[in-house]
Amino acid sequence: MKRVMLAIMSGLLLSCQGPAAVMAQEATAGVATGAGALIHRTRALDTLDRRLAHYVMADRTPAIRARLAERRPAYLALTEPEAFRQAINADLLAVSGDRHLQVWLESRSRDDVVADGPPPTMEAMSAEEARNGYGVRAARMLDGGVGYLNLASFSGHPDSAGAIDAAMARLAGARALVLDLRENLGGGEVALRQLMGHLAPEPMRLEDLQFRRCAPDPADPEGCVQDGSRDTIERFANKVARPAFPDQPIYVLVGPGAFSAAEAVAYDLQAARRATVIGEPTGGGANPSTGMDLGPWFTVIMPIGVARHPVTGTNWEGVGVQPDVRIPADRALDEALRLAGG
Repeated sequence: MKRVMLAIMSGLLLSCQGPAAVMAQEATAGVATGAGALIHRTRALDTLDRRLAHYVMADRTPAIRARLAERRPAYLALTEPEAFRQAINADLLAVSGDRHLQVWLESRSRDDVVADGPPPTMEAMSAEEARNGYGVRAARMLDGGVGYLNLASFSGHPDSAGAIDAAMARLAGARALVLDLRENLGGGEVALRQLMGHLAPEPMRLEDLQFRRCAPDPADPEGCVQDGSRDTIERFANKVARPAFPDQPIYVLVGPGAFSAAEAVAYDLQAARRATVIGEPTGGGANPSTGMDLGPWFTVIMPIGVARHPVTGTNWEGVGVQPDVRIPADRALDEALRLAGG
């Protein structure tokens, strides 16, 4: 797995960060000169065509490849790397309808190790996650005995389970929980499973993940040969010794800024009839994905599986999680407090 994905993909492949806003990256000022070179843009397109052999929705691949081939001259005419990737992403989304399938721009070349030093270590990335609270933005008691938990992301770091426990400890004794995921970009499995373990008396059944089977392609080391079958992984919340909210009312706030793992939490709680979802429809990204390099400057986020909830038989891909109470996202907290009587 490439370094661009390490911090956000550990554990739950379901959780790449983003739709358009979620997947957006900030490129440093030095990127344009290197990444904009024709040789790198050409390599990115050539490698993307081959990497599409891994795409889980294999029936859509021919149309995607045809669109990329048709638009290739237009892409290569874009010398600014951010414009280049955005043009590709617009066509990927238009043809596939898949909000995880996107091209990212690296902040530095993978070939720049000698000049810039090695990539960040796991220890350095762990320290950064700790500084960011492992995704916990706020955990506090509101008036009326209502607990409020705001999560910016779900961390895949092992220590994030402890951060979730600590946040729940601060909310001990609350008679209801407001879980704010309106600007949660997704993330890792560790924090997600630990959180869900606090929200029911016994570990909740989560959505199953069905991964495509992919045999090596003898003719292309970057390709794969799919046989149409899938391996299914059943997933459950963690077993928590003392769940903080085993049966109290839960209100989940969502909006267009909620994506991937954040959507999974809202969807699973809704399917289990364990929470009331309030706000606007979410971003609509359910497919488990991984990062694959397209040369030194570009990375594609490649969906390699699908999510299926055992209760609904489907997921939120392309449509988003539909709120039980549809209201502008900026008013969702007030509505939750009204419903909670807080």
